[in-house]
Amino acid sequence: MSEFQFVEKEVQQIDQLLAQNYIFTNITEDLEGAYVTFMNEETKDEIILHIKMAESRKYFSSKLHEQLNK
Repeated sequence: MSEFQFVEKEVQQIDQLLAQNYIFTNITEDLEGAYVTFMNEETKDEIILHIKMAESRKYFSSKLHEQLNK
């Protein structure tokens, strides 16, 4: 799979969770990427995504910024 395809897949996963009323609750970064914890505001269900690609990490950072400025 190409780098573009990896980024596209990770961005789609982020968008899908945000569309399902999940919000960012925790982010842990290391040399392997970022572990992003999402929580559904209604069900309190948590999902952790491992975001590996730098472009995807930039994307979730912009979405987090949007969430914090609502």
